[in-house]
Amino acid sequence: MFIRIQPESQTPIYTQLIYQIKRGILKKELLPGEGLPSVRSLAGDIGINMHTVNKAYKLLVEEGVLVQQKKGFMVNPTMKIKMQEKELALYRERLEELIIDTHIFSISEEEIEKMRKSIEKMLKESEQI
Repeated sequence: MFIRIQPESQTPIYTQLIYQIKRGILKKELLPGEGLPSVRSLAGDIGINMHTVNKAYKLLVEEGVLVQQKKGFMVNPTMKIKMQEKELALYRERLEELIIDTHIFSISEEEIEKMRKSIEKMLKESEQI
């Protein structure tokens, strides 16, 4: 699994890690039922604190993305995650912020179309999981 953390980013490291794991699942680098590296191992490999990895793993368990076993964490084998209404509202809000930014920063229609196609591609790929 390829994880890239940007320590200089304003995004907290545990949030970056959550995103990278979800991205790995979407891109089929991590498959349902597949085990993840131990907290200690992953922390050492990418040079971050073990508590940060543990926090990310625990939040992914709460979301239903991962399941915890006696010997660590694995990608949820069923991957049938039902989103709560408040989470859907959060995603709508984030999308709205992105749309507003595209207008404020005068992002071209051509670039917006590229983004739309990229999103459609990711959605199609995620349906195959």
